[in-house]
Amino acid sequence: MKTVWLILGLCLICSCEQKFPSGTIESTGTSIAPDTKSTEKEGKRMEPKVIRIPVVAGMFYPGTEMSLKEEVDGFLANVEPETGTERILALLAPHAGYAYSGQVAAYSFKQLKGRNIKRVILVGPSHHTTFEGISVHPEGAYETPLGLVPIDEDLAEKWMESSPEVHFYPPAHSKEHALEVELPFLQRVLTDFTILPVIVGSHSYDTAAALSRLLIEALSDEHTVLVVSADLSHYHPYGEAVRLDRAGLEAIENLDTRTFADRVMKRETEIDAPGAIMAMLLTANSMSPVQAKLLKYANSGDVTGDHSRVVGYAALMITKTQAQTEGEKDESKADENLQKDLLNLARHTIETYIKEGQMPPFKPAGREKLLEHRGAFVTIHKHGQLRGCIGYIEPIFPLYKAIMQAAVSAATKDYRFSPLSPDELSEIDLEISVLTPPKQISDVSEIKVGRDGLIMKKGHYSGLLLPQVATEYNWDRETFLEHTCLKAGLPKDSWKDKGVDIYTFTAQVFGEK
Repeated sequence: MKTVWLILGLCLICSCEQKFPSGTIESTGTSIAPDTKSTEKEGKRMEPKVIRIPVVAGMFYPGTEMSLKEEVDGFLANVEPETGTERILALLAPHAGYAYSGQVAAYSFKQLKGRNIKRVILVGPSHHTTFEGISVHPEGAYETPLGLVPIDEDLAEKWMESSPEVHFYPPAHSKEHALEVELPFLQRVLTDFTILPVIVGSHSYDTAAALSRLLIEALSDEHTVLVVSADLSHYHPYGEAVRLDRAGLEAIENLDTRTFADRVMKRETEIDAPGAIMAMLLTANSMSPVQAKLLKYANSGDVTGDHSRVVGYAALMITKTQAQTEGEKDESKADENLQKDLLNLARHTIETYIKEGQMPPFKPAGREKLLEHRGAFVTIHKHGQLRGCIGYIEPIFPLYKAIMQAAVSAATKDYRFSPLSPDELSEIDLEISVLTPPKQISDVSEIKVGRDGLIMKKGHYSGLLLPQVATEYNWDRETFLEHTCLKAGLPKDSWKDKGVDIYTFTAQVFGEK
């Protein structure tokens, strides 16, 4: 069973505040030339023929090279970088006019100064057009008054080939300011880097999860960083804006995907890039141990003094945490203890729910492993036969909560079985599978039976089989594929169809027996 949320796309068409009527740069707003990709000649990179020209230079930020350098460098000079050598995985930065949000943005970008970053995946919302899925600009370069920033064409092509959610929708990029305004900061803190410009059109959970899977793989390169461009609440009185913004930032700082999604859907917070933020949180939780830190929060009222209708801005950083301590070195023993704790938690949760009709109270008491967001399944067997199996593919919950929710669902909500009765509690044994994030594959030869679990998707049809299923039934690869198709409600040979998406994942499996 898969939990899906639709994240409301608040303020899709927003009027971010603008300034700088002087010092303009001529722009038609056209981003796509009908020519080919940039070329290599005699080992030297030639100027790209497809250039996305700036459309808000002279409005959102100064339109001349000298003025722009002075403006950005001035903002950066007011910020002290955070101490520490942890790897920066992601940054959150605002995208309004520099007069309003430039100083807040500098708190994020200053953290990249002096770091060996060679690629920036720049993700933002669509303010001027609506479309489904994710649009990446596939070739050429983005231009600012400070020069050209080349696009990582190989990564763009790979993303479009590997995910049906990803395509190139030119109108999403031609007039969009959310990515453009971040580039001058990047140009002043980094040298010799490429970008992947990404506009998120759909704010559904499925789109966020698809983007997350791509980000996880891309961020395996330690010289790559994610930058999410987002503004917070729009045009509320100062106090109301602070309340709304703090609610969202608290969830982001806690890397709490569920709370963030709930608060967006209930309009308890506002952000103009909810899909991008959800993808960032899913990605971070899949790369734990990580931590998020709010670097700066302010709103336009702090700049103008007008508190009647303000726009909120935040700078935030997500980093990998330090290496293991001495007490964590015996990893095998720690994992064994964790497995016992999770199995005990699952059984206690089931027994309490079956007998009392409610979940038992549980506090993880600061135990980091239990707080990591992971996908997980709970499987119930009775006398060696399946009695229920439900879980979560994506890392939506902290591990302890995923286990508790999956345990109750497997015991009471698996449509293939009647709910467990109190008399059966002594006859069952439990098995837990802790999952890695799914990875889409293009060649079934990549599947290794016994190591990989499978997910099959076609339109609204979806089916999953855990890695241990193929081992238990002694299936070969083709039989495993066929049964996964059947689990999805598809003909057994559907895995051969081009319209079917196949994902693999691995799992740490442990049980009471």
